[in-house]
Amino acid sequence: MGHLATNNRQLIYIYSEDSTLGQRILPYVKCLKKPVRIININNESIADTIWLEVAAMLDKPLSNLFSRSLKNLNSSDYDVIDWLKIINKKPWVLEKPIAINGTKAKQLKERYQIFSFFRPSRINFNDLPENSRYSNRGIFSPS
Repeated sequence: MGHLATNNRQLIYIYSEDSTLGQRILPYVKCLKKPVRIININNESIADTIWLEVAAMLDKPLSNLFSRSLKNLNSSDYDVIDWLKIINKKPWVLEKPIAINGTKAKQLKERYQIFSFFRPSRINFNDLPENSRYSNRGIFSPS
């Protein structure tokens, strides 16, 4: 039995505020119509057993969840316990955020993957960042 409280009524988004991709996807996650539990690992630590459960849900070794730049330091020297210590001390190693919906999990590589994973019918497209009253250039867009 898992330790991660998952159900189909609440979505979980795990990211690091140090991740550019994690920051870019966050506004899209906030637009979802389902309740979302947003976990910023810079401010909220995740238990080791939950990290292991998330890796199992993704069907990946724990080491594959983290930054390639750190893995260049000869990742074969690190075991699971080492990776758990690294993620708790250096949350920036989680470059690609993780989305969990019930018993399914996905590590996101692009911001638009959030739509296919969390069902587009549940999104209020009027709340998306590109539909705001101001464009990216700071020019007022009439409504």
